[in-house]
Amino acid sequence: MIRSSFPVRAASSPPRSRDLAARGLRLRDAADADWPFLQALFASVQAEEMALLGWPQAHLDALLDDQFRLQHHHLVTHFAGADLWVVERSDRPGADAPVGRFYLDRSTPLWRVVDIGFLPEARGQGRGSALLAWAQGAAIAVGAPGIDLHVAASNHRAQSLYRRLGFQPADDAEGSHLRMVWEAGGGDGLARPVA
Repeated sequence: MIRSSFPVRAASSPPRSRDLAARGLRLRDAADADWPFLQALFASVQAEEMALLGWPQAHLDALLDDQFRLQHHHLVTHFAGADLWVVERSDRPGADAPVGRFYLDRSTPLWRVVDIGFLPEARGQGRGSALLAWAQGAAIAVGAPGIDLHVAASNHRAQSLYRRLGFQPADDAEGSHLRMVWEAGGGDGLARPVA
């Protein structure tokens, strides 16, 4: 059974952002203790698709557990330099609670959003937009040329969000997923499409 640990970051901690704090969000490094939350988050994202199978819940749970373990192993293996953050809602004192995950690889010149996802009750409230806008500002601040991500070709809602934030489809579609790229402007912060 594959279960990879979360990498331990030496002396680096997730960035603090006034913009994210103003939205009631905080990032923290994912840890092994977050495994149950992240597994439940993964299952919630897959729930609609899994319901189409018509399988008994016990079989669906086993399948989702296996898929999550395999996905996690893939992410920590192939994106070893990525920041694996749990997104916490921190808009009320003492009410920090995990609501999502944001995996961002800043180890290469073109940053990559490896994964972003929220619990059902935390979706559609601007949290994803806030995280992506923060990442865009951080990329500009350090001179990164841009950010890319992959989105399911069938996920038109997410594609629309990414387009509103200046991401444009790249020419290198990969099967069931579309690669989208946001290019940091020449210091002016404007998004420009790149191939």
